Amino acid sequence: MRKALVLATALTVAFVVGWLIDDKILGDDISHNVSIGGVEVGGSSVDVAVERLDEAGFDQRELTLTWSGLSLTRTAKDLGVSVDYGDALTDAVDRGGLFGQPFHWIGSLFSSSSYDVTYDLDDTVLASFFGIDDDAVFPLDFGRPTIELVDGEFVEVDAKSVATVDVEALRSAVLAAANDQTVEAEIAVPVAGETSIDRGADEIIAQATEMTADGIQVRLKGQFEIINIPEAAVRSWIVFGGTRAAPTIELNAGLVQSTIETLYLGIGERGEDAEFRISITGDVLIVGGAPGSVCCDPAIVDAIYEALLGGDDLIEVWPIEDPDAHGIAWAESLGVTELIGEFTTYYKPGQTRVTNIHRIAELTQGVLIHPEEIFSVNDYVGVRTRANGFVDAGVIMNGTFQTSVGGGISQYATTLFNAAFFAGLDFGEYQSHSIYISRYPYGREATVSHPHPDLQIENTTPYTVLLWPTVTADSITVSLYSTRYVTGEQTGQTEARESVSCTRVTTERTRTYEDGRVEVDHVTARYRPEGVACNGTSTRSTTTTSTTTIPTATSLP
Repeated sequence: MRKALVLATALTVAFVVGWLIDDKILGDDISHNVSIGGVEVGGSSVDVAVERLDEAGFDQRELTLTWSGLSLTRTAKDLGVSVDYGDALTDAVDRGGLFGQPFHWIGSLFSSSSYDVTYDLDDTVLASFFGIDDDAVFPLDFGRPTIELVDGEFVEVDAKSVATVDVEALRSAVLAAANDQTVEAEIAVPVAGETSIDRGADEIIAQATEMTADGIQVRLKGQFEIINIPEAAVRSWIVFGGTRAAPTIELNAGLVQSTIETLYLGIGERGEDAEFRISITGDVLIVGGAPGSVCCDPAIVDAIYEALLGGDDLIEVWPIEDPDAHGIAWAESLGVTELIGEFTTYYKPGQTRVTNIHRIAELTQGVLIHPEEIFSVNDYVGVRTRANGFVDAGVIMNGTFQTSVGGGISQYATTLFNAAFFAGLDFGEYQSHSIYISRYPYGREATVSHPHPDLQIENTTPYTVLLWPTVTADSITVSLYSTRYVTGEQTGQTEARESVSCTRVTTERTRTYEDGRVEVDHVTARYRPEGVACNGTSTRSTTTTSTTTIPTATSLP
């Protein structure tokens, strides 16, 4: 009996000592084998337990909301979910009274305790993803109203209704998915029903109606006559814009302008473009350039709008200078000031081909080639026809000399080609005559026919180039005027046999720019004997055909 008592006493002392050492002295705030929301926090302090719980990320599960074909993926926290483990921590550190603590301690060694976290949701955060603004993730609106003029009245023509969210059901679904990993993470937003949308159409219609009531009156500045523009016409100018949250009323500027111009049709006169002339001494002259006066200043659109807003009945409109007229100031800005390139070729007076040369020179005198533009002889002159002043003359067709309407204008093309060559301009499409003609510079000439071959001059300088052909009884001169930017000179020429019968001539040009740069480029020509192709075969036709009905030719001498 005494031994049993001693043993019991010893066990009790050992139990108490073990409890004191393990739980009171070495232990911490939370007993062994305790978890909160599945996170082990036993044997730790409250601060350590909070850190572990924070790291667990109870509110970091990604959830996807779907609505009307749209989807949004966010964490539970982003959707307004919050997690509270304060109560769970309180329960975890509660060990009962002093008498019961040793027994609580011994129980923690052989069993575990688990406490749940508490989930909540801020409805305002969740609702922020649904709205009437254009930038809402899930718009509950169909944009601004469509307002049209029907029988003289403004009406909303696309009244809309929209499904509304079942907030309580959505709240429950989000909380369940955040709390339970087994619940589907994709949530179809539940719908409670439909409701009509007030998109502010009544207010904007009332404003537009008041602005345009009874129309307006206009008077041209300096005149006494007043013209009434009826209400229906003024309302046709109205354009509704903006957003549902910020609707706007504007005017169709083009329609307003055209209406006013129609009312005052014939007021003033169109301006005249300034033109270039070259004096006998070779000076560049600028002539003409009347500004004109037309109705009406585009600023009238804003003036009418302000008058409609302010309730003014009478609006004064005013003319302006013709905006389409290019005056003297415009011409002076082009930089056409001096001769930059010139070339002359000669012909026998009295030939029919001279008529064509004079005609194309007349048609192209005064052409302006602006920077970055390409002048195309064919695009500018078009098909050479008798109705346009051209006559039959000699041409080269299929390697033989024949006649056709417009024959001879390749002399103009060659003269222009050489003027551009020495002016340092660039070439687009060009082609030499197929047979060399001695009145032209060997290897440095061009032919034209419609639609091909064409002669294209490209202006790669910063200044506009004026094309100025002139003729005499026995010559044509093409002069180019601009601001000197680059000059060209022939610095070499080589020949090479091509196939059996043809010769390819390569002419080297050195261009020197005003800033000192030097560039070298080349132009080419290919010649063959009359009636012989490059491969040595004959190109002469064995059938006699009238050549006077041929409208164009392959190349023109």
